[in-house]
Amino acid sequence: MIRKMACTGILVILVVCVSMTALFAFIQAGGIHAAGVPEKNVILVAAHDSPEAAKVLADYTCDGIADQVEIQQAIDASRARGAAVSLAEGTFNLDGDLVVPGNTLIEGKGETRTRLHWMSGRLTAYGGENIVLGNFETCGTGAIFLFNCSHVRVHDVVARVDDSLGGGAFFVWVQNSISEDIEFVNCKAIDCGRMGFMNDGEGSPRLIRNIRYINCQAINSGRYARFTPYGEWTTGFAIAENNDLADAMLTACLAEGSFESGFHVENAPRITNLVFRDCISRNNGQKPDAFYNPSEESHGLHFGSGYWVQGGTTLYNCVSGGNGNAGFSAGPGVRLYNCTDDGSAVGFRLVETRDVYLKDCTSRNAGAYAVYALEAEGIVAEGLNILDPAGFNGNGSFFGTIAHPVINSRFDLIGQNDGTVRTIYCEGCRGVTFTGVIRTGHPDPVVITRGEGIDTRGLQIEAGGEIADPGRDGGCGLKNFLIRIITAFL
Repeated sequence: MIRKMACTGILVILVVCVSMTALFAFIQAGGIHAAGVPEKNVILVAAHDSPEAAKVLADYTCDGIADQVEIQQAIDASRARGAAVSLAEGTFNLDGDLVVPGNTLIEGKGETRTRLHWMSGRLTAYGGENIVLGNFETCGTGAIFLFNCSHVRVHDVVARVDDSLGGGAFFVWVQNSISEDIEFVNCKAIDCGRMGFMNDGEGSPRLIRNIRYINCQAINSGRYARFTPYGEWTTGFAIAENNDLADAMLTACLAEGSFESGFHVENAPRITNLVFRDCISRNNGQKPDAFYNPSEESHGLHFGSGYWVQGGTTLYNCVSGGNGNAGFSAGPGVRLYNCTDDGSAVGFRLVETRDVYLKDCTSRNAGAYAVYALEAEGIVAEGLNILDPAGFNGNGSFFGTIAHPVINSRFDLIGQNDGTVRTIYCEGCRGVTFTGVIRTGHPDPVVITRGEGIDTRGLQIEAGGEIADPGRDGGCGLKNFLIRIITAFL
């Protein structure tokens, strides 16, 4: 009997232990509010339309008017307590800035559940470190503005901001300083009247380094409305405007429907080790041809590319498509690996550039040129596919003019197009080598005019069938006689 009672007691103890363990796990997993127990080290702010259960637990409850007052009080109190600020489900109406100091964590309940609606003002952080923002939507005027900040993480935030201010919906500014270790994860700028993501700065130093964008999206930046002045240049990701940039990475990011370029890097700053991986840029350059650009007294697109990049920039496995200007516009020093454009006006734009390297890249269905190169030097393209460009003036690719030649460059091509489009037109170039295979029915697939030192001996033409191995010519090389070289040295 005693042994039976002892066994029963041990069983009861085990059941209680298991139950307590499950309860603690439930609390730690976020079931704490459902159980009606307030979280420790969290200051909860409820909106005027938050669920009643949240209002009961709230440290601050907003009334829907100037809600930045209560949120700011919670932020200020969180520093003294070493606590996080939790924004409950609901809509917060703000008409002034929120100032976020260092060592602050602000989390909503999710980008579709917690909404910050700004009539004026924005979320600002000045010179702070160790800041985390996440899980909410911001709209109206309410950009996220980081001024001389470091060690910042912004995650799972959706911005739908208007055209009332310049800069970006997610805006990093550095002035006479260095900002570093900044990360945006799963953030989206949708239908914004300004840049989606923007880095900028002034003074000396003006360096942003170790900034990371992971799975972020800029959709329709400036497409429907734009800040004045200079809104005509609105892009999705303005990675470097006037700031220097070092050790920056964009991974699996999307730019779509921007007024100008999708991903944009100005040529004024110094760019060191900027890397794009697995990014997508499509249907950018939405600016109409007739649109007047007041700051330059011009019309239509100026940039309008999927990727407008400069300097120490490398792109891996990036995709572009349907952009108004070029898929990839590569400035000096850019390297591209396995990058593909489909249906942009120009696949690869190489203008006023040098020392660009392309490996296993593809232009498919270009609206005009697969490759457009002017005033370019030291370009090396290995395994560059130029497939079915629509052509312009009958030419599918355009290399140089007398005034703006391509010099000291090498293009290894795999070309395919119908008989209405010439694959290569090259004018005034010097020291350029073309190799590879072209499959076409055009009677004059290659035209070289008014240049010198142009070598096409390694270029083969396939009149039909599959594209042959560039290194195989059947032992006779007779196919090379299909190349028409028109030379008129001046």
